[in-house]
Amino acid sequence: MFDEINKFFKSLFKCSHKNALLHSNDGYCPDCGKYIKKAYFVVRCKRCDIKRLSKKSFDKIVPIEKYCANCGSNEYVIEKYDRLNLVDINYAIEVKETIEEFEPQNDLEIWIDEEKQSDAKFSDVPLITEIKYLTAQ
Repeated sequence: MFDEINKFFKSLFKCSHKNALLHSNDGYCPDCGKYIKKAYFVVRCKRCDIKRLSKKSFDKIVPIEKYCANCGSNEYVIEKYDRLNLVDINYAIEVKETIEEFEPQNDLEIWIDEEKQSDAKFSDVPLITEIKYLTAQ
């Protein structure tokens, strides 16, 4: 009983990441500094495969109606997507997940032109002569 109460109070004070990822699918939370990523969940009927409206209740995703309006089944499947498409926008639930073991990749390369540095004074030539930004592919 004590563990459940402790877990409840910890969930009240944990970061909800409400200020994070307003315009992107992944990044750092400005409130807690953790790396987070958006995920989208769509609930479908297990029998007839039709999309169902859903809600987030106590950190679980459940359909709004108990039974499917198309076939009457109460079984459902939850599908997870990394990106949201326009067709599923009315049915998707957005969840911000914390990525624990994320190591940022070095996406900056620097070249130094050694010939220009050896011929001129150190103060006349900038140390960095070219910067190339790499993009993830």
